[in-house]
Amino acid sequence: MFKLPMVIIYMIIAFNITAFTVVLLLNMLIITSLIAKIIACALTIGAWVLAYVNRYKVVKIF
Repeated sequence: MFKLPMVIIYMIIAFNITAFTVVLLLNMLIITSLIAKIIACALTIGAWVLAYVNRYKVVKIF
């Protein structure tokens, strides 16, 4: 049995959301709304919190 830590999946998702937020905050996108930037920052914080909370969960593969 191979055990895959769920933190890897959560961190991949959190890193992608973080990268989107950085690009959004640097005004590289068409979106320049302050509300959209606040929502993106909140989503980033939430994604990293989920990664931290679920850091000990594992999924059995095969």
